[in-house]
Amino acid sequence: MPSLFLRIFISFWLATLLVLATTGSVAWYRFQRDQAAWPNNRQLASEASNRLLVGGMEDLYRWIEETEDRYPGRHFYVVGSSGQDILQRPLPPTYRSYANRLRDAGFFGREPPPNGRDDPLLLTPLFTDRDGSVYTLMIGATGVLSPLLSTDVRVVVLAFALVISGLMCWWLARYISKPLERLQSSARSLAAGNLEARVGQEFSSRRDELGVLARDFDTMAEDIRTLIASKEDLLRAMSHELRSPLARLRVALGLARRPQADIVKQLDRIELEAERLDTLIGQMLQLSALRAAKPILPSDPIDLTSLLSEVVEDARLEASAADKQVDWKPGENLWLNGDHDLIRSAIENVLRNAVRFTEPGSAVAVSLQNERGDALIAIEDRGPGVPEAELTQIFEPFYRVAEARDRDSGGTGLGLAITARVVGLYNGQVRAQNASTGGLRVEIRLPLSRD
Repeated sequence: MPSLFLRIFISFWLATLLVLATTGSVAWYRFQRDQAAWPNNRQLASEASNRLLVGGMEDLYRWIEETEDRYPGRHFYVVGSSGQDILQRPLPPTYRSYANRLRDAGFFGREPPPNGRDDPLLLTPLFTDRDGSVYTLMIGATGVLSPLLSTDVRVVVLAFALVISGLMCWWLARYISKPLERLQSSARSLAAGNLEARVGQEFSSRRDELGVLARDFDTMAEDIRTLIASKEDLLRAMSHELRSPLARLRVALGLARRPQADIVKQLDRIELEAERLDTLIGQMLQLSALRAAKPILPSDPIDLTSLLSEVVEDARLEASAADKQVDWKPGENLWLNGDHDLIRSAIENVLRNAVRFTEPGSAVAVSLQNERGDALIAIEDRGPGVPEAELTQIFEPFYRVAEARDRDSGGTGLGLAITARVVGLYNGQVRAQNASTGGLRVEIRLPLSRD
């Protein structure tokens, strides 16, 4: 794809070539025209000979002046046996060398002059004076650049150069400024709060640097819109979720103020709601930190098998109190790179959720295996499962399948959302599906270290 640099370079290069081509064409046309009007040297030599024979050397001087007036831009040199112009004007180096060769070859000493001889050395006509002195006539232009120095050629070249460079510069300025103006307008609109502001397909489809800039701007604007929308949704959900424990706290306080109230029971209720509120705020802060710009996360070696064993042991204590079990048999040690606490939190959220909803007297099955270079953690409960249409939504913040039941069980609706975010930050995947035997199966896939 042609870059902006290449387009600018080609534009100026093409404009320069066109100006040079025009200059050369005009100069060549002028040169050809001048060549067609080039005086006949033999005819002029005859005129010079007649003037010399009739009027002598003084008349020949006058003839040279008159002929140069008759043919502007031409010099007429009459060279004698000395190899010098009779007017003592300096000869061009080429003419001087040619006159010396004629003299050395004896042309200036022959009588009569050999004008009719086929001699390749003789390129100019010869004529003689009464005393037998031989002369030759040489005609020269003012210079090889004389066609370019003439006024009409300079006017044409200047006009063409102005037109070509003007058109090229206008096109180039338009090509660069138009998308930049659109980008500036979109940036101002975005800064003013219009989250739908985009540069548009007209410019983002371009294949140069400006097209890349337009696509990056549109991507940035979409990310900002998504981030702000997500923050607003999260703020609304947080406000809603915080009201519930606060409302229960107020109820417990109201009951505690009644005469003959069971103060201890209400204090226990207040303590429980305070703990739930603290857990909810902690998870909110954790999720907010994870959902901001992509953070720089630690990447330390982690023995995933040992970590999973620790999480299972903690979950078994909670499960045993509710007549539930957690089945887990450690296998080979699998290693991955990540943050120990974040990975532990991601797994623990899923496992505690499974323990919470599995039926009393049943067991949550936990497994870990190496599947094509990825660690696959499967956690399967024996609970009621999740409607198929909601399997992907359970990883969204504050989403609950059975809202009242989740609250009663102590859930905040944030655990699975934190799991999905942590797994995603480490280039993993998490998915949920209803098990064939009933209950919910959640699979966490994380890339193993390649060392």
